[in-house]
Amino acid sequence: MTQPDPECYGDQEFEDSLEPMHLIRRAEAVARAGGLMLGAGTSALRVRELMRRCASALGLTGMEASIGFTELTMTVERRGVFRTMVTQVRRLGVDAHRIASLRELSNAMPQRITATELHARLDAIEQQPKLYPAWLRGILVALACAAIALLAGGGLREAVTVLPASGLAYLMFRRLGRWQLNHLAVVVSSALTASAAYLLVASALTHLLGEPTPGLAAGFVCASIFLIPGFPLVTAGMDLTRLDLTAGVPRTAYAAMILISITIGVWVVARLGGITAFPVPVPTLEPLWVWGMRVVASFVAVFGWAIMLNSPLRAAAVSALIGVGGNAIRLAMADAGVPDHVAVFTGCVVMGLACALLGWVFQVEKIIMTVPTLLVMAPGSSALRTLLYFDAGELGNAVAQGIATVLGVVAMVAGLAAARMLTDPEWIFTRDDPPQLRIPLTGRGPRHRGG
Repeated sequence: MTQPDPECYGDQEFEDSLEPMHLIRRAEAVARAGGLMLGAGTSALRVRELMRRCASALGLTGMEASIGFTELTMTVERRGVFRTMVTQVRRLGVDAHRIASLRELSNAMPQRITATELHARLDAIEQQPKLYPAWLRGILVALACAAIALLAGGGLREAVTVLPASGLAYLMFRRLGRWQLNHLAVVVSSALTASAAYLLVASALTHLLGEPTPGLAAGFVCASIFLIPGFPLVTAGMDLTRLDLTAGVPRTAYAAMILISITIGVWVVARLGGITAFPVPVPTLEPLWVWGMRVVASFVAVFGWAIMLNSPLRAAAVSALIGVGGNAIRLAMADAGVPDHVAVFTGCVVMGLACALLGWVFQVEKIIMTVPTLLVMAPGSSALRTLLYFDAGELGNAVAQGIATVLGVVAMVAGLAAARMLTDPEWIFTRDDPPQLRIPLTGRGPRHRGG
């Protein structure tokens, strides 16, 4: 190839003439696709899969990527020329609809596409508005938190108390996040707001209705339960299951920091408000009423969280139905005396299998259904009791609750991982070309949208 004569160009023009501009434009498109998928909150496997399909369609003969939690580094190759790029995710968040749209783009990727065409498709996905208005998300988040208060042993009074507290805290969380303040500070402030508002509303109800009910403390933590980092927890477990440590370890660290921030915010208010460690209340209603409440509360909780994560309506409804079934199994096993972590593991396996099957039937992303269903099993009350026991100097109870909390989280992730390995070859095999099982549960139908 004839090299340009530097005397015919200025210094900048000469340097530009040596740059492989076609490769650069294609690399930028691949990096942008990966950055959008990573910023939407999904696992490293799906980010890498989208990038590879984009690279292949753009005519790039090689693509390798190291994917972390807030950045990815990739190298692409074409005709013996290599290009390395780094993409950073500036704002952390979860957008289930964007994940679904990018997965649809990945599955429908043509054999050949230009960088301009790919950028146009990515522009359309990036510019998609939220599926639901903020006021509707706020209402459904408040209802979800109230439903969890019922599942945690609170009564109708505690659920009513949670509604305004969680709704106010969620709106504050969104506003502070929009200002791009330090994320941990936003979480602590939101947890403080939710907990303080709960106690204020509870105090007002006490003046109106008399003495507080025994379930007051049981509903206390539920006002800020929407802050639980469900997507990072689940995707961290999935990444670690595939030994993708570059992505899994920082996701785990992030989830741990968020959980600590929530705990600090709740603990400060609990300390000032005199909330002490509380045993799990025993239901006093008839079994038929108890199970009716559990079914309704499970559906509302999962549906509300799905809408909060911007899931399409069909995905949210299917998630809620799966959450009802899986949580019913978990609660029935717990009532029968089965250890909590065993019950959680079993429920999560069932929900993971159901997500694979119904995701194939209804053509819905598995990952955006899975996370809301698992959040209904999050051991939030157990984590708070751990801290309160430590604060009261009851180290034995604190250690027992701490172990129960850790086992609960591990059981959630392990149950999901087991279900994925049973239904998706990409999770049981770590190679790039796993065998494809031609059965419905693998979700490899002609219109499949895996998760």
